[in-house]
Amino acid sequence: MDADLLLTWMSEMGSGDIRDLRQRVAWMARTADRSPKPYETAQWLRDVSALGHAEIDWQGGTWAVAPAVAALLPATGGTAVLAGSRRIGLVERLEELAAVNIEHPARSNDGPLPVPASVFVQADSVEELCVLLAEAGVEYVGYAARTIARGLRPIARGRPAGPPAEGDKVKHFSSNRDEIRVRPGLFMSDGLYELQVHGRPSYRYRANGSWYHTDYATGTLLDCADRGINVFRWRPERVAESEEIGTAFIDRSATLPPLQARVLVLCSGLATQYGDRARTAIYRNVPKDIALLVAESVHQPVSILS
Repeated sequence: MDADLLLTWMSEMGSGDIRDLRQRVAWMARTADRSPKPYETAQWLRDVSALGHAEIDWQGGTWAVAPAVAALLPATGGTAVLAGSRRIGLVERLEELAAVNIEHPARSNDGPLPVPASVFVQADSVEELCVLLAEAGVEYVGYAARTIARGLRPIARGRPAGPPAEGDKVKHFSSNRDEIRVRPGLFMSDGLYELQVHGRPSYRYRANGSWYHTDYATGTLLDCADRGINVFRWRPERVAESEEIGTAFIDRSATLPPLQARVLVLCSGLATQYGDRARTAIYRNVPKDIALLVAESVHQPVSILS
C-alpha cells in the first residue's frame, strides 16, 4: 500500500469527505493484497492525524490536510520531523537543501495499514534549519510536542444530550484493562453509548443517569476514569539534554484523543506502534514531563515501569 501517494493526493486535494477518503484507503490497500475492515481504515485516519498530516472531523464527516511544518524532536540533537501537507516535489526540494532521512514504517499483512514515511530533517543549527525550511515552503514550529502538551485541556463530558430514542440502534461500551466490551441495546448502566445519526456513528455518555454528547476517544477514557481503570504507563530509558526520556504505553482499551496522540507521536516522529501480546499502543522517545501532562489531561495516573 502506497501511503505516501495517498498523502500526496490528500495534499493536492486539501480537504474532502471522510467516507470517500476511507474508500480510497481501502482501494489502495487492496492493490497490496489487503482487505481492510472498516476499523482499519478508521485507524489509518487516526494515525495520519496523530502524525500531524491532517485534521479529522468525525462528527462533520470531513478531513482537511494540515499546513506543511517541521517540528523539533526532543533530545535528538536538533532533528525535526516533517508534518502536514506533502505536495509533489517537497521532499526532493528538502533533500537539495538539508540532510534528510526517510524512515518507512514496517509492513505486515496482519499489522496496521502502513502510514506515510517519516521525513526527518537536520542542519548545522536551528537558525540554518529555519532558513532552509522556509526556502522549501515549510514552517518551523519548534518543540511542538511540548507546546501542545502544555496547552492540553482536561477531557470532559460534552453538552447535555437527550437519551437515545426508542427504536434507536444502540451499543454500550464497557471498559476494562484488557478490552472494551460491546453490547447491543440500551441499558441502565452509565458509560459510553453509540447510536446512528444520519447514517453516521454518534456518541453519548451517561453519568449518574444524565446524558451528554461526547466522542469515542473521550468517552472511553471518561469510562476508564470513572471505573478507576489505569491505562497509562511510562518506562524510563535514558537521560539526554537534561531530560528523562522513555517509552509510553497505553492499553488498547483506551483510545487517545487526537491532540494527546499527536503530542506523543511528535516526540519521535514515528507512527503509533501496537504491541500484539500486551495489546498496547506504544510511543517512543517521550520525555517524562510530557507523558505526565498527557496523562493528566485524560484523568490518568502514570505507572512508572522499572
